[in-house]
Amino acid sequence: MHRIMLAALAAAILLAGCNTPNKRLNAPPHGQAAETSDLQGTYTYMTDNALLADMTINDSHFLPHRVLLNDLGLRRLDRLAMLIDAYGGTIRLSTNVADEGLIDARMEAVVDYLTDSGIDTTREIVVRGQAGGEGMSATEAILIKQKEGTYDPKKKKSSGGATPTSSAK
Repeated sequence: MHRIMLAALAAAILLAGCNTPNKRLNAPPHGQAAETSDLQGTYTYMTDNALLADMTINDSHFLPHRVLLNDLGLRRLDRLAMLIDAYGGTIRLSTNVADEGLIDARMEAVVDYLTDSGIDTTREIVVRGQAGGEGMSATEAILIKQKEGTYDPKKKKSSGGATPTSSAK
């Protein structure tokens, strides 16, 4: 009797181990969400305002010890390119790297990326240094929002990011 119980228990354990695992609860989302938050437009303006104030890229935007931009760096430069195209400005490379050759190569990679994005890089558009500027005043942000409109997440996006609508909220 004891052997039968042990055999049944062993079989139950083996069968339980053959089941498919549960889906991960912490898996990253894939693709676009069907519905976006009503706050997305507000966050777009806040992020743009912060980027205009900061205008930096740093070591976290590159693969470690390499010249290549990572995904975070590519997304940041995409948005910075749009802002530079609209408002001008200079990107500052803030780095703790001691290798001057790597720093120069990273600055050149940023300039090349901006050139490929259609930004005029004939002037000095990337410099080495800390974040600069005081950002945009609330009055300037309000005027831009009045001119550009309010972001509508349900409207088809252009290739540039936030799509303004004609009404200001």
